[in-house]
Amino acid sequence: MIVSNDATVVSLRLGPGEDLLKTLASILDDQNADGGALVSAAGSLEFLRYSVVKPDAEGVPRYTEIIEETGAIEITSLQGHLGREINGQAVCHFHGTFAQDDGSLRAGHVFDARVLVTVEMTVLLSSGVAWRRSSMPYGNGHQMPILVPVQRGLDVLT
Repeated sequence: MIVSNDATVVSLRLGPGEDLLKTLASILDDQNADGGALVSAAGSLEFLRYSVVKPDAEGVPRYTEIIEETGAIEITSLQGHLGREINGQAVCHFHGTFAQDDGSLRAGHVFDARVLVTVEMTVLLSSGVAWRRSSMPYGNGHQMPILVPVQRGLDVLT
C-alpha cells in the first residue's frame, strides 16, 4: 500500500471523435505525473473495443478476443488507473459498463474508445504515487499484465 496526502484534480470534456484513452494517457505527460485514477466519466461513444475474462479449456482465466461495438454507446460506468510502462510510455487500465441504443449492456476491459457527442471526466493525480506496468504469473505459467502502485521515484517494483 502506498499512501499520499496530495492530489491534483484534472477535469476535462472531450468532443466528437476524440480518442478517450490517448487523451487520458496524455494527461500524465502534460502534468508530469506517473499515476492517477479515473474517478468519474459520463458521456457517449461511437466506437468501443473491449474484452472480458473467460476461463480457457484448462480453467485458466484469459481475455477473450477483442469485441468491437459501433453506434450510440452510453457510458454507464468507467473507472481505472493511469500509469507507465517500463519504457516510460503512459498507459491506461480501464474497465467499464456501456449501454447500447436498445438498452442492452456491455462490460469489460477497455482497449479503445472514441467519443460520439461528449465525455466529461475527472482524474486524480498524485505526486507521491506511481502506477507501473508489471505482470503476474498464474495458471500454467500464463502471465497477466497488471499495474502496481509504487512510491513515485522508485525504479524497481517492491
